Amino acid sequence: MAEAQFRVAAGSDLESPQVVASGEIDLANVGQFQDVVAKAATGSAALTVDLSDVTYCDSAAVRALFAVAATAELTMIIAAEGPIKTLLGISGLDRVATVITKE
Repeated sequence: MAEAQFRVAAGSDLESPQVVASGEIDLANVGQFQDVVAKAATGSAALTVDLSDVTYCDSAAVRALFAVAATAELTMIIAAEGPIKTLLGISGLDRVATVITKE
């Protein structure tokens, strides 16, 4: 299992807070992912989550992203091909959030 890493980027050059994730988001670390995403979204009308370096994402992470999309404008950056793109389509998350693909 690849260790996941999460960080929040904020600054005057960003229109909204950005969470950058990499590795696998699964049952072992989804609590940390939820905490980081929730904290970044607090008090903000929008949040960007960069998932372009995520190699695996389970349903608990999808639920966390749906929760953000219910309260803020969610933008997700994903790899142009791969399991995350498929997961967003199957779950319907791509219909409630903006998805930007990254080559």
